[in-house]
Amino acid sequence: MIRTAVGFIRWYLKRTGFAGITLPPWGVYILAERLTDERLVRHEQVHWEQYKRMGALKFYAVYIGYSLRYGYRNNPMEIEARAGETHGA
Repeated sequence: MIRTAVGFIRWYLKRTGFAGITLPPWGVYILAERLTDERLVRHEQVHWEQYKRMGALKFYAVYIGYSLRYGYRNNPMEIEARAGETHGA
């Protein structure tokens, strides 16, 4: 499930300042230099669990809807993922 970000995904992460991204159903992509960042891995694992609960279509729809409504920082799915950074997925 966790893959090293290469090619376009690596470019996108570098361009946006993110270190990882969850792209259901393909997996979690993390920059090579951040693969050992346990907090980041747990954060992305929470997103993967969200996907497993919701399915891909609902995951994307809810995530985008929340982002538009609340912004990235206050997106409830991001809040859940940040909580999972220290508490585990």
